Amino acid sequence: MKKIAIIGAGISGLYIANLFKDHKDYQVTIYEKRNSIEMEEGYGIQLSVNSVKLLNKIGFTSFIEEEKFNPKKIDFYEIKNSKKICDLDISKFNSENCKYTTLNRSKLLQFLKKQLDDNAIKYNCSIDQIEYEEDSIRLISKN
Repeated sequence: MKKIAIIGAGISGLYIANLFKDHKDYQVTIYEKRNSIEMEEGYGIQLSVNSVKLLNKIGFTSFIEEEKFNPKKIDFYEIKNSKKICDLDISKFNSENCKYTTLNRSKLLQFLKKQLDDNAIKYNCSIDQIEYEEDSIRLISKN
C-alpha cells in the first residue's frame, strides 16, 4: 500500500483526498496545521463549469440544491467608480449536471469533509522538515 500525504485541509486538499478514498492501494492522510477546519458561514465562492465537472466525480450531484445558486450572468464593474463595464452570459456554458454554481465556502468544505473517514485528517500538524529519498519523501513533524 502506498502512503500519500496531503498538506492542508482546504478545498484542494479535501478534494484530492476524496479522489483517492475509493482506491484501496492508497492510504491517504491530510495534515492540517490548525486544530480544525473553519466551518463558519463566511463568504461565497463561484465554481466554474469545469470545477463542477471535477466535483461531480466525487458526488457533487447529490449536493443539496437549496444550498447552491446557478447564476445566468456575471456583471463586471470598474474598481474605482463602480461603473458597470459589461455582463457575460454564462448560462450558455452550462449543461444539465455542470452549471456555474455559487455557494457558501463552508458548505463545500462540509461536503468534502463528510465524504472522508474521520481519521483521514490529522490536526495540529506542522511540517518541520522534508527529507527526499530515492523513491519517497519523508515529512517530519515535531508532533
